[in-house]
Amino acid sequence: MRKALGVLAATAAVIASGVVFAPAASAAGYGCSGSQIDTYPVKTDGGTQYATIHLYYDSSTGKNCAVTVVTTAGGYGTSETTMASISECSGTTLSSCVGGAITRQADAGSYQYYAGPVSVPAAGHCILVSGSRTHNGVVAGDQYGPVHC
Repeated sequence: MRKALGVLAATAAVIASGVVFAPAASAAGYGCSGSQIDTYPVKTDGGTQYATIHLYYDSSTGKNCAVTVVTTAGGYGTSETTMASISECSGTTLSSCVGGAITRQADAGSYQYYAGPVSVPAAGHCILVSGSRTHNGVVAGDQYGPVHC
């Protein structure tokens, strides 16, 4: 009984403090299939992480899927501009991912929790993933690639 009361008190303290935790990165929960193969931070110039890009791969379809999930520092639960993007590269250089991308998918809008899912068929190709989040007028944005060649 004492342990249960301690857990309840700790839970109440977290709720009262206004701390909100982002949900775990489940592929099905974000609309992606397959297994998570990587995560990438989306940070402001000052180094505050506003979001995390979650990257999934489904070996049965050969597709990569990405979502940009907002963190508490990035205003998790508030509707603000959030973006997820993924490109299938034609080669192994950055220019082959940007200017030479075979397929690019992006999702941007005013979201509370995450942008995406976006996916490309990329078996045997490098990919480029990017994400951004604007919170209280401050923009965080990062791009990673070519990766998973």
